[in-house]
Order: sequence, then C-alpha cells, then structure tokens
Amino acid sequence: MPESGVTRITVLGSGDAFTGCGCNAAYLVDDRVLVDCGAPAHVLLPRAGVAVSSLDLVLVTHFHADHTFMLPLLLGSRAFTGEHRPGLTIAGPVGTREYVLRLLATGYGQHLVTLIEESVQPQWAVLQDGDVTALAGYTVAARSVVHSTGPSLAYTVQRDGGAVIGFSGDTTMCAGLRRTIAASNLMVCECTGGDEPAEGGHLWRGDLEHLVSDHPDTRFLLSHLGSRGPVAGALIAHDLLSLDIRPPKP
Repeated sequence: MPESGVTRITVLGSGDAFTGCGCNAAYLVDDRVLVDCGAPAHVLLPRAGVAVSSLDLVLVTHFHADHTFMLPLLLGSRAFTGEHRPGLTIAGPVGTREYVLRLLATGYGQHLVTLIEESVQPQWAVLQDGDVTALAGYTVAARSVVHSTGPSLAYTVQRDGGAVIGFSGDTTMCAGLRRTIAASNLMVCECTGGDEPAEGGHLWRGDLEHLVSDHPDTRFLLSHLGSRGPVAGALIAHDLLSLDIRPPKP
C-alpha cells in the first residue's frame, strides 16, 4: 500500500483489443481494487509486487473480451494457489454475476465454479448509472457511458478522502464520460484511435485533445491504446506503469 493520503494507480494493461500495443485493459488502485481484467492479472500482479490475495474488489466496466476474459484465471489463481482469502467483491453492470459464472463454466466446467464459490466466496454487486456505493472501503460512483454494445459504465474510485481516480471504460463522447472526468483528480481514459476516429464506440486523439482542454483541473492518463503518440497535457500509459496520486490541496 502507498503512504497515507496517497492513492497508487498501476496499469497492468495499456493496449486495445487487437493491436498488441500492450496487454488488454486492467488497472490496479492501491493493492486492493482491480478495474477490468483483460490482462493476465494473476501473472502481472506479482510482477508489480502485489499478491493476488490482496484484492478486495473487482470492478467490471463492460463485458467485452479484452476487459473480462482473464477473470477466470484470476479467480482460479486465488482458488488454487493458497491465496483464496474469502470475501472478494465483484461489481459491474446488470448481468455481471451471470456473465462471469458463464465464462468460468464454459472455460473450465462446473467444478471450477463450485471451487471458487467455496474457497473465494465472491460477493456480487450490481451497479447502475448514478449509483454511489461503499465497496471494500472505497466510494465507487458509476455513470453510464455509450459504447458499441451492452451496458457500459465509467467509474470513480476514492478511499478515505484521498484522490479521486476515474476510469472511462470504453466509450464515445457522452454526458456520462464528461461527468466522470469532472469528478476525477486523475482520469484513466481510453484513447483507442490515433490520428483518425476509431470505430466501435471509442475515443481518438482528437477527442482527447478537446477533453484535456475542457477539463484543466483533471490530470489525464491515456490507455487502451491502438498506437502511441503524444496528446498535449496528458500522460501516456504503458504496462506496469505506477503513479502515486495525492489529493489536491484545499
């Protein structure tokens, strides 16, 4: 854990679904909250000096494969490696429990589902637009964003009056995205498109230039990258990047 009053954000995966620019989406807040699990978190967490068993909360932004398909491996790691501290909360849009259990059963069979339910004992929480919920010692706010299919949520995460960290998930320009940015001290924002608009309900570099200009009080960390290139006023993520964020001075 970082020092008191500091929130640590670690990028486990900075690339988009298909380009190989980095591992797929996964972000760690402190040592306790995982936002999305498209990257092999059970491998990358130890490389970042964090035990799989330290996680208390997993937040799912939406159900695309590059954000969720490593969840069975993460849960299996907790069940099989002696790191099965019970009480992990998994939260996301309506249908998250059913979706994750289907991934587990399809990939590994009912035996693994039963083992995880007995040893990991996941707790499930449904989040919807406008929810502000206390989960695992953090205040989590959810806002609907517009993506290509299914329910999609952006989040802010805050611990004990510390910095507010925002996560866009995948989205186009929309009101939910702007509300999330306005509420964040650091915004982890997707930038799938490079020099031209991206298909499939994503942001591109031109969108981010406008957002950075419109929200001068928010720091931006760009991720979910299809290519790497500078955006004035923003940081560019790479796999296993860690930043310590202090709350703004009153």
